[in-house]
Amino acid sequence: MITRKYYKEIAKLIKDNGRVAMVRNKPLFVIDSAKFVDELCLSFKQDNPNFNEIKFREATGQVLNKVA
Repeated sequence: MITRKYYKEIAKLIKDNGRVAMVRNKPLFVIDSAKFVDELCLSFKQDNPNFNEIKFREATGQVLNKVA
């Protein structure tokens, strides 16, 4: 069950990984997605030792280096 704790943690991670950038001469809030996903994975692993980081990263569209 998702609780207020999780919403607060995700909001904090968004805030911590975002910045204002000028896009087409307009200020926009942008998030460094790679760093954001890294932070999410750390948080999820702390909460759930069975968290599958590889599956999560694949679901986000990140490409993983696979060792042969």
